[in-house]
Amino acid sequence: MTDRTIVAEAGRDLDGDPVEVLRAVWADALGVDEVDPDEGFFDLGATSEMILGVVRELRRRWPDLRIVDVFSHPTVGQLAAFLSR
Repeated sequence: MTDRTIVAEAGRDLDGDPVEVLRAVWADALGVDEVDPDEGFFDLGATSEMILGVVRELRRRWPDLRIVDVFSHPTVGQLAAFLSR
């Protein structure tokens, strides 16, 4: 079994609807085409290492995002709602 790690794409557009931004970042991290916004990150196969990479990338738009925020809001929908406040 191989762990996937995420490397932030230089120039990735993180502007736009938070749900769509999060879906795109998570899809890349998980190596899938689409992410259901209501399914949990760990249920989709995310690892703690992936979360670190995703948070690192998302901080370009949301600099105050903490790792604990992802654990507290474990779906795209929940995290998008949290980040939109």
